[in-house]
Amino acid sequence: MTEFYVYIIDDDPDVLDSIAYLLRTSGYTVKPFNSVFSFLESNDLETPGCVLIDLIMPEISGIEAMQLLDKRQIRFPVIIMSAYGDIEKAVSAVKQGACEYLEKPFAKNKCIQAVETARTIWNQRTDETGDNGIQYLQLYDGLTRREKQVFHLIAEGHSGKQIANSMTISYRTMEKHKANVLNKLGVSSTTDIVHILYKIKDMPGYRKNDASDSPQ
Repeated sequence: MTEFYVYIIDDDPDVLDSIAYLLRTSGYTVKPFNSVFSFLESNDLETPGCVLIDLIMPEISGIEAMQLLDKRQIRFPVIIMSAYGDIEKAVSAVKQGACEYLEKPFAKNKCIQAVETARTIWNQRTDETGDNGIQYLQLYDGLTRREKQVFHLIAEGHSGKQIANSMTISYRTMEKHKANVLNKLGVSSTTDIVHILYKIKDMPGYRKNDASDSPQ
């Protein structure tokens, strides 16, 4: 079975720990975060999963967070949870794209059911785009050696400055390579690069070693 994480975002540490414990003891791998921004800044988002996020938080609301995730092209299914649940909020969350709405405190079985709904949605999306793996592998093969280096360093979570230093090139040159990578792959964000690597890394014909060769 494909690994599937539950990314939990809640500003209340007690609630965060409680939900993480509930899901861990039910057999799930969880990644807890105390804010949307700590989630977005994480370099550990390459594993498929769903986002379980609180509706009311001091920095940004759950619905605003969904809009931000969409803007960043993070396409994980989202489960909204709130201690102040009502029909209007639930409808609004679903209209924004949430796959489930949980009112706190919720029973363990309801939480697990919501996560399994999210997993089903993710699997359906993966099945629908399964053929993209071959297409992305072909596009990846079309990258130059330098572009492949940039591709992998981005996927590993390195910043632009770190990539430039690692490759001993200027930041401007790195930006040109990065733009070429995005353009050739037909994507618009670094998150997409992580998802593409996840799709192609176990496919026959994928070779990473080209990325460490001298530039073309």
